[in-house]
Amino acid sequence: MVPGVAAQCRVTVANRGSVVEAYTLTPVGDLAAYAVIEPAVLSLYPDAEGSATVTITVPQEAVVQAGDVPFGVLVEPKEHPADTAVPEAMVHVEPFSDLSAELTPRTSHGSRVGRHTVSIDNRGNQPVTVELTGKDPDAVMDIRFSPSTIEVQPGAAAFAKVKARPLDRIWRGTPKTRQFSIVVTQVARGNRPGATITKVEGMMVQDPILPSWTGKAIVGALAAAALLTGLWFAVLRPSVESVAQNAIEKPLAAVKKETAVAKEVAVKAEEKAQVAQQQSNNTQNGQNNQNKAQTERDKQLAAQAAAAVGTPFAQRWPLSAKAGGSDQATYIVPKGKILRITDVNFESQGSTGYLDLRKNKESLGGVAPQYFRNIQDYRYIAPLAILQPGDKVVVHLKCDAPAPGATICENAIMVGGNLVAVPPAKPAATS
Repeated sequence: MVPGVAAQCRVTVANRGSVVEAYTLTPVGDLAAYAVIEPAVLSLYPDAEGSATVTITVPQEAVVQAGDVPFGVLVEPKEHPADTAVPEAMVHVEPFSDLSAELTPRTSHGSRVGRHTVSIDNRGNQPVTVELTGKDPDAVMDIRFSPSTIEVQPGAAAFAKVKARPLDRIWRGTPKTRQFSIVVTQVARGNRPGATITKVEGMMVQDPILPSWTGKAIVGALAAAALLTGLWFAVLRPSVESVAQNAIEKPLAAVKKETAVAKEVAVKAEEKAQVAQQQSNNTQNGQNNQNKAQTERDKQLAAQAAAAVGTPFAQRWPLSAKAGGSDQATYIVPKGKILRITDVNFESQGSTGYLDLRKNKESLGGVAPQYFRNIQDYRYIAPLAILQPGDKVVVHLKCDAPAPGATICENAIMVGGNLVAVPPAKPAATS
């Protein structure tokens, strides 16, 4: 039989007793939930026979796997229950395929490699082995999978890690967007040939290796080196040469003069040396004061930069609800702080419903958890939202139906970003 299409057979009951008998017919076995018997009760005279039609409709889902499935009908006589019988038959369920693929995240960022996860969902009734291959239209990327071949059981999902690596590097400049696609191909098995099942698209934003402020830092270093060189030639070197020159010329002149004159010259030379030493000390103290002032300014700039960046923020809220219910959690931005949201992770186990992230009562975006497994990751270059002191981060779950095999919807939302201090108010201008 073909899943989704009704199949019929007949069951015949014969009354070999001596009284009128009523027989109750009940389907049993793995297909009992999908079988209907009409009529469900047969009343037969002695030596009479009667028939009922058995209609079996297997849904086009993974609940019943392809192959031969045993089936039976329980025949229970009312007057003689000891004569119960169970005629059996074998039903052959034809295979069908229903596979889908999803790439998470759809867009990655990095200077050397982009990391993704591809999930394969098998909603068919037979195991399927698929092979993953990557393609990019510009032939500038190397796409690898771990593993590259996956066997997916009926009603289950399988995952593979994806590394998208550009062949060329960007040292400086603006980021470039690299597009690629992942082709999911069913591997040939037996008489069944291989075929392309689906294809998913992805992107990697390749960032430059050197940050944008590298050029400014090099220019600043060169300017500092030039300033120090100029200071040496303009201030320190002339002072040193002057002291050395005086120290050589005075003793030579003293040798040619008389003893009395030599003594007087030596005294004057000593006084000049002390003055030169004092000047050198003053110059060094000035340089030290200048260095201390520069160090203090650097500390102030570092403190301002740290205040602007703030402290990292990461909060995960687990949510759970029964079918038809909902759950939510709230976080209030502290007084004197501003929250910048830059990362959002949605976690799902396959339940049906809706996961929503809100700023106060305003929705910032959400996902349907039935369309992915594990984690759906979103990262933003610019903040997704900026919350002022007292604003609320609200995570909300609406549960329509739990995942197969579960009794409740269990999901989670994680929010990342940074908390920065509210800048001080500027003083009012005075007239």
